[in-house]
Amino acid sequence: MKQNQQRMDEISIYSKIPLNKELMDRRIGFNGLRFGLLKDVCRQYGIKYEILNNCIKYTAPKSRLQMFVEKLHFSLTPYSESQY
Repeated sequence: MKQNQQRMDEISIYSKIPLNKELMDRRIGFNGLRFGLLKDVCRQYGIKYEILNNCIKYTAPKSRLQMFVEKLHFSLTPYSESQY
């Protein structure tokens, strides 16, 4: 029962960006701070990813996925809540 509740709390996002892309902060004043490779940032936050036909699906509990999405947003990496 507890495991089913944990699965329900997980949400997913989708992106077409390859896992070997270097994520870099693009905000003014941060001088290109490097977050690391996309796959390394996934590992850092415990994000599970699945390579689909036309995109990559990232899944995690909401709190961890939110921190991951912030890194994508600050590095101007496109993502979507729905599959492409």
